[in-house]
Amino acid sequence: MQDDFRIDDWLIQPQINSVEKEGKTWHLEPKVMQVLVHLASHPNEVLSKDRLLEAVWHNTFVGDDVLVRCISEIRYVFGDDPKSSRVIQTIPKGGYRLIAAVTAQVPAEIEPAKSIAVKPETVFRYNLALDHEKESHIAVIDDTHNQTAPWLPGSDEDQTAHSAIVIEEPHRSPVLHEGVRTGAPPNRHFWSIVAGASLVILLGCLAATYAWRSMHRSALDFFWGPVINANEPLLICIADQNQYGAVALRDSADPTRQILLKDNLTAVVIDDLNAVIQITGILKSNDKPYSLKGEGVTNLTDLRNGPTVFVGAFDNAWTLRLTNPLRYHFANTPEMTQFRVVDSESPSQTSWGINRVEQMATNNYRDYAIVARFTDSNTGKLAVIIAGVGRGGTIAAGELVTNPTYLTQLSNAARASGNKKNMEIVLSTQIIDGQPGSPKIEAAYFW
Repeated sequence: MQDDFRIDDWLIQPQINSVEKEGKTWHLEPKVMQVLVHLASHPNEVLSKDRLLEAVWHNTFVGDDVLVRCISEIRYVFGDDPKSSRVIQTIPKGGYRLIAAVTAQVPAEIEPAKSIAVKPETVFRYNLALDHEKESHIAVIDDTHNQTAPWLPGSDEDQTAHSAIVIEEPHRSPVLHEGVRTGAPPNRHFWSIVAGASLVILLGCLAATYAWRSMHRSALDFFWGPVINANEPLLICIADQNQYGAVALRDSADPTRQILLKDNLTAVVIDDLNAVIQITGILKSNDKPYSLKGEGVTNLTDLRNGPTVFVGAFDNAWTLRLTNPLRYHFANTPEMTQFRVVDSESPSQTSWGINRVEQMATNNYRDYAIVARFTDSNTGKLAVIIAGVGRGGTIAAGELVTNPTYLTQLSNAARASGNKKNMEIVLSTQIIDGQPGSPKIEAAYFW
C-alpha cells in the first residue's frame, strides 16, 4: 500500500511520509510510516511485534523498543490514548491491531482536455518597429480587440489570430512592416524569456517545499535531524568503569554453580544502556551508521570525526569537559557528597542537586539531568549530551530526547526563541524505590 489512503478523517500519503487532517500536516520518519502502512494493510488484524519488525526492518536486528517508539509517535500524531484507543490497539502478548476505518483515497476526477483543432494555414499577422536610439529588447502584446473567433473544422473562411510584436534594435532606422508568417516558431529571445520564467517558478517551488517541510517536520526530526543528516557516522561515547580481572560464569548443567574465569572486562552502568538503546532505535530506523566507545578510550581525534552523543555525567569525563563552558553544567562539593546542576547566570541557585547520603539511604529523591545539542568549539562537530546527576536522571534524559510528546514541548520552546540551533535543557524526575518517573523540563536556554 503505497498509494494515498485514509484512516478515519486522516489522509495518509506514504510517498511523502505525511499525515494530514483539517489542513494540519505531520511528517513521519520513513520507518514510522512503514509501520503505519503495514498496520493499515492488515486492518483489524493482530500483528505480532516479530511480524512487524520483520516487515519493516527485514534482516536488521533491532529491539522491541524501536517498534514501541514508532507506535508511540503514531499515537501522538493521531491523538490516540492507548488506554482507550481509537486507532491502534495494543494486544497484551499479542502485538498491535489497527482498529480505525481504512479507506482508499480516490483521486479527484479530472475533466478531459477539450480537443482544439488548428487549421494548418493559421496565419499570424505581426508588426515590427525598430528604434536605433534604444537597446535591443522584445515585447509581446496581444491584439485582443482585433481577435476573431477561433477557426473550427468546417469553417467557410480563414480566421486569423492577431498579435503585435515590437522589436527595438540599435543602429537601425525606424521601419514599419506588416507581413504574414505561416507556422513560424517564436524566436530565441522569446524562448529565453520562457526559460527564465520557468527557472524562477522552479526555484519558487523548491523554496516553498523547503519552507513547508521546515514547518511540518516531526518532533524527532527537530532534535535528531541535524545529527542524522550529518555526512559522518555518529559516535556514542558511554561512561565506563574500571576493568575487572575476572568474570563469574555459571555451569550449564547446574546454573546455581559458579566459577571465576580470569578475563579483562569493562563494566557499563545498565541505566546508561537504557538511554543508549532508545537512541540507537532512532538511528536504526533512519539507517544512520554509528559506533559505541567507552569514554576512557575516546580521544579528541574521535570527536573530530563526526557528531557524538555523550551519555552519563560524573562518570564521563568528556561530558564534564564539554558542559563546563555552557550556561548549565555539573558541580559537586570537594567531599563528593553533594552533586548538582549549576546555572552560571545564577550560581547561588542550589535547588538542582541531590545528597548522595540521602540517595543511598532512601532510594527516594529528586534527580536532575542535562540534555544539550550544540556545535562544540573544540571539534567543530555536533555534540549531544544526555546526562543525569544520578542514574535515574540519565534514564529520564534518554526518554525526553526519544519521546515525541516531550520533544514537541521542546520544539515549541525553540520556535518561540527564534529557532536557534544550539540548546541546553535542565530536567528533573522523581525517583521512587530507585525507579525514575516522567521527565520535567526545569529550564531551557537557546543560542
